[in-house]
Amino acid sequence: MKTIISMLRLDEKYVSLKFMVQLEQTIRDQYHRLPAGERKIADILLEMQGELAVYSATELAEKAGVSKATATRLVQRLGFSDFQQMRNRAREAKQKGSPLAALPDIAGQRGPFGRHLNHEVASLTQTLEGISSERVGRAIDILTKAGRIWVIGFRNSHVLALYARELLVQVKPDVRLLPAPGQTIAEEFSALSSDDAVLIMGFRRRPPIIAKIIRTAAKTQARMILFDDPSLGDIDRSTDVTFRCLSRGSSVFDSYAAAMSLINYLCAEVAMVLGKGAQQRLRLTEQLHEEFGEL
Repeated sequence: MKTIISMLRLDEKYVSLKFMVQLEQTIRDQYHRLPAGERKIADILLEMQGELAVYSATELAEKAGVSKATATRLVQRLGFSDFQQMRNRAREAKQKGSPLAALPDIAGQRGPFGRHLNHEVASLTQTLEGISSERVGRAIDILTKAGRIWVIGFRNSHVLALYARELLVQVKPDVRLLPAPGQTIAEEFSALSSDDAVLIMGFRRRPPIIAKIIRTAAKTQARMILFDDPSLGDIDRSTDVTFRCLSRGSSVFDSYAAAMSLINYLCAEVAMVLGKGAQQRLRLTEQLHEEFGEL
């Protein structure tokens, strides 16, 4: 995969997409070496990356219960000259957040299709290059061995969850999509067991229940795979595998090209590992399609 991806050329205009990923990764790399006070600030940054631009250094320090000097030391340790520089970089990334923020930039003009293409290629490339084959292998192993798979997604993430479920259900007998229409999560999730796998789509702007679902699954000792974007904080410590996918769009709306590509790859590999079992299920499904005249 990496050989193919490395052949794709990135446009320098889209290097800014890496900011949120790089900030988080830098914090995680430094985390175990941080003094207690700086670690508190780091926790706050991981939790609220999407809102970083609206806070001052003083406000962050107060939120973490440490001094402003402590916050300044951490910011410099992360490679910024001061908090204002980090805040400005976060503000640039934030500008592509809500669709409302993008409207003034596109009013009265139509961006070239080539810009959109370059942006999508950059997002896909940067996402897949950052994923190790070992992490992909663990995710495939979890999905293959699970007795039952719960696929969860809210808002736009529900579309990704539906896509993953529709692929997996063709090769696995018990794949459930949440939330179910007209039902609460609790009514379905009460059946969760340690033999299950939970596949969570947690892209922004996500509801707070995602963190609660992860904590509940961890208590049950179910295996967890999380798809998210760099705006998510540090709630993924309990997950077995986390895939950070760039999702900032080139214009008004977010893009899920990288996530869709990775979902497709994982599910196809699960089918290959299952082998004859997957073939038999697919064959039976095709027979039923013919009998029912559905397609």
